[in-house]
Amino acid sequence: MAQVYAGEEKREFLRHTYEKPVRYKILKASQDRSKAVKFAEAVSKNLSASGILFSAKEMPRISSLLVLDLDYKVTRICQEIEENALVVGDKVFGKVVRIEDNGSGFYDIGVAFVKKFDDIANNIKDLMI
Repeated sequence: MAQVYAGEEKREFLRHTYEKPVRYKILKASQDRSKAVKFAEAVSKNLSASGILFSAKEMPRISSLLVLDLDYKVTRICQEIEENALVVGDKVFGKVVRIEDNGSGFYDIGVAFVKKFDDIANNIKDLMI
């Protein structure tokens, strides 16, 4: 049975149920661009202006930088995402902050969007494969 959290909510943004296909790939610093990583498939569970939770078979490492291909523009929080998150083209960049084995052969992966003005945002383009 799931526990109900009775403490004070610490999240800045509310989560919205968002169960849609998501594609992601891990950004790696690499001089060899011929070894491009393909996008992996996943399914999102929820979305907020500051991040996303999705389920995937592959497990990235904590603190991995991801490029996410998701259709966030259909959500009510589209403007908040675009105001805060680093979006290049139609891709959103994020950092893995939580991973849990959900017991069904998949991992629940919590990703915080990289903010436009974070120090790491200045280096993202160098990491793109």
